Amino acid sequence: MNLSPHQIKRLAHQRDNKPKQPKYGNHKVVVDGEKVADSKHEFRRLNDLKVLQRAGEIKDLQTQVRYNLIPAQKICGVKVRGTDYVADFVYWTNEGHFVCEDAKGHKTPDYIIKRKLMKLIHNIDVVEI
Repeated sequence: MNLSPHQIKRLAHQRDNKPKQPKYGNHKVVVDGEKVADSKHEFRRLNDLKVLQRAGEIKDLQTQVRYNLIPAQKICGVKVRGTDYVADFVYWTNEGHFVCEDAKGHKTPDYIIKRKLMKLIHNIDVVEI
C-alpha cells in the first residue's frame, strides 16, 4: 500500500497533534494555571492533610520532598546520574511520629525498589495511601 505525500503529511500532523495520554491513567490537577498534584487521588489526600494541619492534628506538612537513594557516580568512565525518591507528603503527628506518604494508584517495580531503599538507607517507612 503506497501513500501519497499528502496522506503522509496528514498522518504525521495527526500523530504530532495528538495529546499524550498518561501512562497510568492519572490526570494532573491544575489550579490557577499551576500544577498542584500529579493525580486526583493525590489532590484529595493533599486537601485532607491541609484540613488536619489546620485542625492541629499534624504539623510541618511538606509536599514533593526529595530523598537521595543512590548518588551520581562514574561507571566505566561514564558519569551516571543518581537515583532519588520523591515523597508525595511528609509531616509530623502530634505524638511526634514522622510520616512519609505516597498516594499510590499503581505500584510500579521502580517504586517498590525505592520504597525498600528508603527503609534501608534512611530508615523511613513509606506509607501508601
